[in-house]
Amino acid sequence: MKFNYLTLLILLFAFVTLNAQSVNGKLTLNEKSETKLKLKTNSAVELFKEFKTGKYQLKFSFDGENLPKNVYNEKIVFFEFITTIKKDGELVKNVIRKQPMPYFPGEYVIPAEAFDFVSLLANNPMEDEDPADQMIGVIPEGNYQVELAIRPLGIEGKIKSVNIMLRPTDDSGHGSRLNGKD
Repeated sequence: MKFNYLTLLILLFAFVTLNAQSVNGKLTLNEKSETKLKLKTNSAVELFKEFKTGKYQLKFSFDGENLPKNVYNEKIVFFEFITTIKKDGELVKNVIRKQPMPYFPGEYVIPAEAFDFVSLLANNPMEDEDPADQMIGVIPEGNYQVELAIRPLGIEGKIKSVNIMLRPTDDSGHGSRLNGKD
């Protein structure tokens, strides 16, 4: 009898292992998983425009094994979109989109709006103690590391994230005001 339980346990483990749902994929920015952006200004609006006009393009691709199917017999996976921002090596924000998005296996061009990095980089006077000293839509001076990640929900596997390094420059003549100098 012991042999039968052991055989049953091995068969059950093999069935679960062979039928495991998993995904494998990557997120890239201009076909790279790590890149440095050269910004002409410290304007968050200009950064957003560069994504909208196609200068910078986020691509997401994945495939999977034994993926669940919807009522139309389409393979589908729900993903969370995660934005992590560090400024000068210190964590500033880590945001997970509240509403997961469904995708089927393939390759996609993802808009910048899928993540929250542009709005998180922009200076929001409503968050500051003294909003009169701040300028709206300006990325404060510093060295930034932005990690954009996509995580499958309820399924094993990994989507390789993209890391973006950027340092905004201020050629507007307003830099002294942003740095607290008059």
